Amino acid sequence: MRITIKLGGSILEDTGIRTHLLEQISRMASQGHEILLVHGGGKSLNRRLSQMQMTSQFIEGLRVTDAETLQVAVMVLAGEVNKRIVAEMSRLGTRALGICGADAGAVRCVRLEDLPGNPQGIGFVGKPTAVNLEFFEMVLHSGTVPVISSIAMGADSQLYNVNADQMASACAAGARCHSLIYLTDVPGVRDGDGAVLKDIGKAEILSMRLQGILSGGMLPKTSSCLEALEAGVSSVHILPGAGRDILTKFFDGSLSEGTKIHGNS
Repeated sequence: MRITIKLGGSILEDTGIRTHLLEQISRMASQGHEILLVHGGGKSLNRRLSQMQMTSQFIEGLRVTDAETLQVAVMVLAGEVNKRIVAEMSRLGTRALGICGADAGAVRCVRLEDLPGNPQGIGFVGKPTAVNLEFFEMVLHSGTVPVISSIAMGADSQLYNVNADQMASACAAGARCHSLIYLTDVPGVRDGDGAVLKDIGKAEILSMRLQGILSGGMLPKTSSCLEALEAGVSSVHILPGAGRDILTKFFDGSLSEGTKIHGNS
């Protein structure tokens, strides 16, 4: 199976949870599954910006990224966080290649402000538009796990900060993955009463947006889920990263946690 897995939220900060997830990913890779591992790092970036006495603003769940913030984002996401994951995968005996979207033109993007209907004044934020399938085929066929940070390159050769959920969706679709899994620090998508929904479709997502039930980071996440489904990814899930053996359960078919997103109305 070819699958994109996205790591984000506090699970990246918790050494125990992160290690348990990477152990499962390494085991699945050793069994012949082809895995693209996309990661965020917003909490690490927040911490570094705070140390530099820089503040962050968000519009519709997306970080406003001026030139100075972009420099720090590249340093933290494509450097600190990315290479830490690569090193930990190596310790587990898995060959991993740490990249950002600019490497080998792996993921191309356009400036978000240039797309109709998107927020203005958000700065160097990009939306993925193209994936280098040939590159990922080469990496995956070599038995290597690509570890992808959420920095992409535009047609102007400018680097852009990309929402990691959107990056994962683009990678899953562009690399022709069967499944896309978002591992998060929440148990799944909650309804208005706080109960976790086992599955949810497009119409329900749009309704929950209008009601304000979905907000913050869940806005780009659910949009990314729908985009992946529309682009041909067969299975999209939002799962609790802290769940015991959560990925093992997904692969062996015993999964009961989290929310499955479907494209039906």
